[in-house]
Amino acid sequence: MSRKKLDGKVALITGSSRGIGLATAKEMAKRGASVVLNARGEERLEKARAQLVADGCDVAAFPCDVSSSDACREMVDFAVEKFGRLDILLNNAGVSMRSNFEDLDAELCRKVVDVNLLGCIYPTLYAVPHIKKTRGHLLFISSIAGIIGLPTASLYCATKRGLAGFADSIRCELAPDGVHVGVIYVGFTENDPEKKVIGAGGEGISPDRPAHMTQAQVANEICRVVEHRKRNAVLSPIGKLAGFAAWLSPDLVEQIIIFTRKHKLSEKLNIR
Repeated sequence: MSRKKLDGKVALITGSSRGIGLATAKEMAKRGASVVLNARGEERLEKARAQLVADGCDVAAFPCDVSSSDACREMVDFAVEKFGRLDILLNNAGVSMRSNFEDLDAELCRKVVDVNLLGCIYPTLYAVPHIKKTRGHLLFISSIAGIIGLPTASLYCATKRGLAGFADSIRCELAPDGVHVGVIYVGFTENDPEKKVIGAGGEGISPDRPAHMTQAQVANEICRVVEHRKRNAVLSPIGKLAGFAAWLSPDLVEQIIIFTRKHKLSEKLNIR
């Protein structure tokens, strides 16, 4: 039997009590990695940890809010103390929103930016010294919304596009140290039944966009980014199409989006 490609590696995955984060934890563990799970909700996080332990995975869990700098420092320290090293940081935690910008509450604006942007910056800040030692990987989960501007997702787009700029910058800084920095642009992915996005007033809204990839498929692609040290990966057919169209003619993409919104085609096609 060939050696597992992630044997001996240690991965810290934020937002990994469910969804893409949990699926990636399972896949990395299957490929030989030890994994530290993270989420805010302790009960769901413990359930996820117990599930992976039952599957024979080498896993630990650290509950915290990634928008807290102190908590992120403690999380990284925990991972290194638990497993002795850190090879992979996957910044996956994030919140999505659905509202016209003018209807947003100011506090909600802060929350989205804190979680989606600072919630990736803080773990990365404290992980860098350890990742440099192992010549490891810093990964960021972005979105189609990080490639093209989408109506009713203004702050989500801003934070996901901001991650790309952040990743590009630190890649230039850390490449001489052998650190790999990768960005994964995820398309519409299957959601857990309890998944919610945030409405204008902070209320939870069930996402209703059709899925183009399963969580397991996305997890497999993330592992490929690690194993091949890829710079970027745009997932799903619609994501690749959006990326190509935005590169070819950003004005045309924008005009198509404006046209569909002006004529309410999303509502007519029951796509929101």
